Amino acid sequence: MEVVRLRDGDSVKLRPCPPWCTADRHFAEGDYADPDDGYHHCGPEISVPTSDRWLGLVDGPQTVVHVILKSWTHPLDADSGPARIEINLGTRGQRTDSSAEVTPDEARAIAAALLDLAATADATPRLI
Repeated sequence: MEVVRLRDGDSVKLRPCPPWCTADRHFAEGDYADPDDGYHHCGPEISVPTSDRWLGLVDGPQTVVHVILKSWTHPLDADSGPARIEINLGTRGQRTDSSAEVTPDEARAIAAALLDLAATADATPRLI
C-alpha cells in the first residue's frame, strides 16, 4: 500500500490499484502532495510504428501510435476512476500532446472504423 506525504504533515494511504496498473509507485519518494491532488494508474503501453514520417517531413522520424490503458484517481484517497484508453501520436521514445483519452466503447468504434477502412483500402485496385 503506497503512502503519500501531504504538505500539511499528514499522510494518505492510496487505495489499491486496478489489476492492470503497472506502476510500482505513483509518487516519487520524498514528494509531497495536497489532499485534493490526483494521479493516474497506467497499464502497459503498446507502441505501433507506422510508415508515416513525423509532421510529414521526408527525413523526419517515424510516427508511432502509442496506446495505453489509464485511470484518473481524484482525490488521493478515492477509488480509481473508470478505465480509459489514451491514443497518442508521437515518435519512438517521444510522446506528444497529440492525444485523446477514449472510453472502451469509443475505442471499439475507432477499431471498427480502422478495420473497415483497411478492408476498403485492401480491396481498392492500385493504379499504376
